Formats: sequence, structure tokens, C-alpha cells
Amino acid sequence: MSDLAVDGGHDPLVAAVDWGGTWIRVAAVSGGRIVRKDRRAKPQSLAEQYATVADMVLRTTAHLAQPPTAVGVGLAGVIQEGIVGTAHNLGFTDGTDIAAALRPHLPLPTYLLNDVQATALGVAARWPHGTTAVLTMGTGVGGAVIKDGSLDPGLGGAGDFGHVVIDVDGPICPCGSTGCLERLVSGRTLAEAANALAEAGLSPLLAARARTGRVLHAGDLQDAAQDGDSRAAEILSRSAVALCAGMRTIVATLDPHRIVLAGTPLSPNTWLGRAVLTQWDLTRPRWARTELHHVIEDEDAALLGAASFALDKFTAAPGGS
Repeated sequence: MSDLAVDGGHDPLVAAVDWGGTWIRVAAVSGGRIVRKDRRAKPQSLAEQYATVADMVLRTTAHLAQPPTAVGVGLAGVIQEGIVGTAHNLGFTDGTDIAAALRPHLPLPTYLLNDVQATALGVAARWPHGTTAVLTMGTGVGGAVIKDGSLDPGLGGAGDFGHVVIDVDGPICPCGSTGCLERLVSGRTLAEAANALAEAGLSPLLAARARTGRVLHAGDLQDAAQDGDSRAAEILSRSAVALCAGMRTIVATLDPHRIVLAGTPLSPNTWLGRAVLTQWDLTRPRWARTELHHVIEDEDAALLGAASFALDKFTAAPGGS
């Protein structure tokens, strides 16, 4: 456990949980700053996970200047109105009220949100005014809509930009649709493309890396394009076109003050990041005043976002302050 700042006691203290498939991370947050945090490996059984989350929250917030007012929990799963539909990496396979399940161990107001939404809230904190659409790219593509610093989740799935349909005749998506954005550009899709080029012997650099036994990922495809591989560059160019089509949809539906691209694969110093900037200049709606920004995701963004969400919910609840 680590203390990162001194809690002055002037701002409400909120506990934040980043409940992942490998690690459970917990922080005490006050005034938008992490005061103390801890990390443990996720146990296998749900009963152990509940007990671990509760114990970590209580220990992390113990002996501070004030007790926590609420708990914000971000986890990878489908969440609607506080109910987890599915979160396979954690062992949830049907509708589960996690706040109710935690209550015997943790008698504090507890609020749930998707882990991508939590991260989006954290990275968008520097823009507290206006509408911010955060588009994240990692293994998949996700995002969130932030209005004046607060999450606008709709019924739970607002901002799930990875499932904007780009090509009605495109590849089938696990969500049941076809041609979703994340089936055209995502870490998983680009890794599949890199391995396909290597297996077919169409990219010397990728084939050489594959022969060492390493599993290729999206970064390898970017390296190949940077090295002058025309096939890798063509795949990334098509990906940039798809991503910008998704961004046009975001602009047409939300007309946000800004779109924030989050994640290393979209950094302006990568091949794909530069291609996206070039394509956006060519295809953005000329009437749009939406700004385009990029941020590198900080590992603490999800914790800060979960804390912000919980504080908003607690303050808005009857009896909150």
C-alpha cells in the first residue's frame, strides 16, 4: 500500500475500485487526488473477490482524516442502472447487483460503472466544461460521453463507440451486428492482420518476428508500416478511414466540444495516429467546431474516474451533500 499525498480533510473522501480480470486496485481519493492506493491479485471465486474488495477499501481508507462517503467501482462488463449483465473475466454471467452483494462486507453507498467509462472520466477531467466524447482504443474500441465533467451513460451503454456500424456488409461482430468499428480497427483486429501477413510471408519484418516465437500485436503492424511495408501501411490506412468515419458519426450525433482519443496506438507519434490526423483533416464535417485531442492513458485514470462518478452519484442522492 502506498500513500501518495496528505489528506487535508477539506474535500470529501471517496474510495475507488478498479476491478479487473487480473488485479483489483483500490484508492482513497480526495479533491481529485489519490491519497492512498493498494493492489492485489484477483481471487478466483466471487465470494473471495467480494471479501477482498471490501477489505481493501476499509484498509486503504483507514486512519485518514475522515471516513469515505461513498465507493465507486469500475469493472469490465455490461452495466445498466447498477446491474452487471455480464463480466466474464470476473465470473459474472447474469444480472448481478454488486452493490447489494458488497453491502454485508462494506456498508457504504456503492456505485458501479463500466471500466472504460471510469477511464474516460479520468482522462477527461482536464476538460470540466462542455461535451467531451472519449474514444478509447486498446484490445477493443470503447468510449464514453462526458458532459460538464459528469458521465452521461444513457441507460448504461452511451459512448460504446466500438459498436457504431461503419460497414453494413462488413465482418460479423460478437455483439451480433456486422461491420462494427472495433471489427475494423482495434488492437485485436490489427494484431490479427499482423499475424496473417506474417503467416503468408507477405511482410519480411513481421515474418522474422513471428519466427522467434513471439505473438504479434498491433504495435508490430505499426513498426512494419514505419519500416516501409506497403501492405501494413495499407491496412493501417483503411483503419484510419474507418476510425474517422466513426468520429464523423460522433460529431453528427453529439456535436461535442471535443473528441479525445485515448491510448498509445492512437498517439500522434505512431503511424496510425498520424494517419488518423491526416484523414480527419480530409473528411471532418466542415461545419464542425469539434476539437481533436489525444491523451496517453494513465493507469490511475480509472480510479480517479470511478471516484468522480461515485461522488456525483452520492451528492445527487437524497440526503447526499
